Amino acid sequence: MIKPRLMELSNKRLFKNLSIVFSESVITKALNFISILILSRVLGPEDYGKYSFIFVTVAFCSAFFDFGMENTAVRFSARDKGITESIFGLYFFVKMVIVTLVVIVLVFWGDKIFVIQNKGDIVKYIPYLIIGYLGESLLFVNDTYLQAVKKFKLRATINIFRYLVFVLLIITLLSNRMLLLKYVFMLYILPIIISFPFLFKYVKFVKTYFSIGLPKGLLKEVIDYEKWMLMISIPNNTLGRIDFFMISLWVSYDQIGIYNAAFQMSAIVSFIPFAFGKVMLPTMAELDAQEVIKKTRKIMKPTLIISVVMLITVPLIGLIVPLILGKEYLQSVNILQVMLISAIFSFAIVPIEQAIYSLGKPIFITIGKYLQILIIILLIFVTVPSFGVVWAAISVALARLAYAIILIKLYTKNYKNSNYSAC
Repeated sequence: MIKPRLMELSNKRLFKNLSIVFSESVITKALNFISILILSRVLGPEDYGKYSFIFVTVAFCSAFFDFGMENTAVRFSARDKGITESIFGLYFFVKMVIVTLVVIVLVFWGDKIFVIQNKGDIVKYIPYLIIGYLGESLLFVNDTYLQAVKKFKLRATINIFRYLVFVLLIITLLSNRMLLLKYVFMLYILPIIISFPFLFKYVKFVKTYFSIGLPKGLLKEVIDYEKWMLMISIPNNTLGRIDFFMISLWVSYDQIGIYNAAFQMSAIVSFIPFAFGKVMLPTMAELDAQEVIKKTRKIMKPTLIISVVMLITVPLIGLIVPLILGKEYLQSVNILQVMLISAIFSFAIVPIEQAIYSLGKPIFITIGKYLQILIIILLIFVTVPSFGVVWAAISVALARLAYAIILIKLYTKNYKNSNYSAC
């Protein structure tokens, strides 16, 4: 009797938290959409392409150089609630060491890196890139902590506030005819300002870790788990925008702007698997193997139904985009449709992906992610130079489809050969 009640309570908490995260994502994506609409139209494809290059680099660095520590912190905080602050002290300290090293590289060798990429005119924006990277890294810690302690309402409030203020500042610049790249990049200071209230938390985390530490057995377990997260995070974050950085080797800024406009609009759907995974990770971490399999089976059916419904709506995008972005961005229609299909593949596989994390089988995900990278690199090299940027999106979609098929087969095989009972 107790177990069914606990499962029912867990399901209610999952639905409540998922509703909060989903609502937050809808609102922030709507606000982000407004900023994209203004920036893409006013700046034009070329300047929006330059903005996109810095924007994507900031987002990529903040996620890539987290090295999967976010998932490790959430998993062990959910499991060992009494030492959450000590776990986050270790997380914050290591993250700030990494941030410092990355900033040093950008300061001394950033110009050479961009010149090699044939993007020498981006060099003057490196200071803004550094500010943006620092701010996003701090927000990463904030979000991760609030996720770990399941304060999803506070997390949602902070993120909505951040996007709302950004949109208001963009509108203010526009109304004063000051919507230029350098002024837009100055707004990267906003995440740092928003992170100030967490300053005392950061200090407390670090003091707690260095004064109390972690039990040796737990620390070893954390390090062992993080090794797998590192192996997973590298391909996972590389996959996030490898297509963008690869096309930037061949195409002009206006094509970069068109491609990124499509990518940002695809966030209408692509945020769903991200939000879904954010809520499922701490929930799954609290369950034993048998309960993980039960919950996965229960969630899969509605997930697949939603996926089919979303696929049906994809053709309608072709009617909407030209009205929103204008004729300059007509090329983004087909790119966006392919990206939406790709995002739906990702959404459909979230329950199985999170189950594999929780069952302690991250090697399956690691293999799949590296395979995706290989497929994307090969396809983009072969297709994009001859057939255009839309093939970058197609390459990503084909790679994700292959990943989904492989992950389903590996999970099914492991489940059938396991001693777990789904009854």
